[in-house]
Amino acid sequence: MPTGPRQRLLLPAVLLAFVVSILICVSAANRHSSVVMGLAVALFSAQVLMSALRVNLPLWNGATLSSAGRTWGWNNSLLTITAYSWGAAAMFSIYGLSDLNWRHWWQYGAAMALLAVIAYGCAHVLLGRGDKQPTQSALQTLARMTLLQGIAAIAGLSYLIGTGALDTIKDDWAANHVFLAGGITIALLSLFSWLTYRRLLRQAAA
Repeated sequence: MPTGPRQRLLLPAVLLAFVVSILICVSAANRHSSVVMGLAVALFSAQVLMSALRVNLPLWNGATLSSAGRTWGWNNSLLTITAYSWGAAAMFSIYGLSDLNWRHWWQYGAAMALLAVIAYGCAHVLLGRGDKQPTQSALQTLARMTLLQGIAAIAGLSYLIGTGALDTIKDDWAANHVFLAGGITIALLSLFSWLTYRRLLRQAAA
């Protein structure tokens, strides 16, 4: 996958937030602190979204496609993969390293890990490797999939909030924090990515 300057600048900060957030999440779970858990998941979400803005803003502000179109695609995909991976790591760490007990944690953790693998696979197939730029058809497919991902994330958030699940006193309160932060992160990442892919398609057609 590409390792251009934008990617090198964004990944270390995101990965640091990933690790620190997970450590704080485990500590908060052991102390049964909803507030600290909320701050921990917000830390990761904020770092990912700030990195996404830094990646995509140059194109939104009028940067030309040139040879960097594929880099934008991979950077957005890497952030999405990292977000899903964080969700999986959070579920396994929180419920595996604390006294919280919720029988479905491993199922959701495994599902998030699977989504990370699927996201990587889609990016690998549609964006490819090496110096070859993605085709217009591949970008169109990626844009559609990104839009569907965003809609799914919004639907999940609507269910989570609409059913009052966030007010639970059961041990799934920690998972709900992960779902909320992860859902918001994926929804906004999808929006940012979709806007970028749409602009790339317009530039390619011009």
